[in-house]
Amino acid sequence: MTQKCSLCNGESVFPLKFSGSTNKRNNRIFMRCQNCDLIFVPGSFHLAPQEESARYRLHDNTLLNRGYVGMFLEKISLIHQYCPGINSVLDYGCGPEPVLAELMRKDGSGCDFYDPYFFPEFPGCSYDLVISTEVFEHFRDVRSEIAKILPLLNPGGFLAVMTSFHDPIKDFEGWWYITDPTHICFFGQRTFEWIAEEFRFKIVYTNKKNFIILQAR
Repeated sequence: MTQKCSLCNGESVFPLKFSGSTNKRNNRIFMRCQNCDLIFVPGSFHLAPQEESARYRLHDNTLLNRGYVGMFLEKISLIHQYCPGINSVLDYGCGPEPVLAELMRKDGSGCDFYDPYFFPEFPGCSYDLVISTEVFEHFRDVRSEIAKILPLLNPGGFLAVMTSFHDPIKDFEGWWYITDPTHICFFGQRTFEWIAEEFRFKIVYTNKKNFIILQAR
């Protein structure tokens, strides 16, 4: 059976080769799409949902984690700079403790939150900003997840995504980010450029490393 890309549905995908002429790294296969430059792990290597959610509960993602909070405060500062007129916010994929929502509220912005495992009631309204931090790399079906997010954006609304970008120059095999078994898809700058074109966004900010802000056109 032909393996298709989970973002663009293209068939021009190939397994990455690692040292020792093997296709596997950490007992998983990584496929790269030549069309949109998404790197993804086929579904046969995904964790069961119960095991995946159990791993999320092990993360120290709380208000007591100063490094975690500092990361969010940095992103909030960028949102103020590049996303004018924000009155409503959704934290998409907040995890078991919605830290970002609490920080946004302290900052003066109302913030709802959603997570398929921990807060599974899907939002019934739309927002000026949907922010998703360390979530996109967990998507099992990237295209369908983006399609779920689109109706949550008001006209001209912003989508802010934090996920570590793969670098076409650096060594993918030695990248720590691929060692987490819940990380199953990896985006590059070119991947987000493809997303912007396909889903009618414009890129208003990117550090080309781990954070990008797109605005609906």
